[in-house]
Amino acid sequence: MIVIEIIDIKNFMAHLLLQETFDNFLLFEARAVTSSELLLNGKRHQNWYDSDQWEQMMHTHGQYDCRYMTWGEMRSIVFRFIKGKKSPDRLYIDLTASEKQRMQIIGEKGIRQTEVAPDLRMQIRYEEGRLLLVPTASYPAFTFDKAAERKWEEALQLFLSHKKIVFHLLNE
Repeated sequence: MIVIEIIDIKNFMAHLLLQETFDNFLLFEARAVTSSELLLNGKRHQNWYDSDQWEQMMHTHGQYDCRYMTWGEMRSIVFRFIKGKKSPDRLYIDLTASEKQRMQIIGEKGIRQTEVAPDLRMQIRYEEGRLLLVPTASYPAFTFDKAAERKWEEALQLFLSHKKIVFHLLNE
């Protein structure tokens, strides 16, 4: 497991809150603490949608991606909550890769037929002036094989570099 420290916090936050850089990731959870606390659970509630809407979403995005709201759908809520002269005391955002992103990173051949692909999650933690990213692979069952986790860590570092987000690794 690695921990990524973001060096240019202002640039990263612009990508996260003002640009579409992370919009295709799925929101697992977000928590922000300013003068009060905001907690968002990204789980999508099927019963909120009529059957035609839900079927269209399932057809367009697939069952895996319909489980959670996208970051793009929820980004403005978090931005409006933390916007102001002061930085939030704490910000925690837990994003998970979409099905398409997972398959691009792990690859069809990287998953045995008997296995379910792990959730590839990125925990974004801002506190005390530091911004950390912790990439994790959440497996549905215990496994010694950490290949998907390593691929996710590498893919996330490439993604950040491609977006010109300056970072360094705290540990390996």
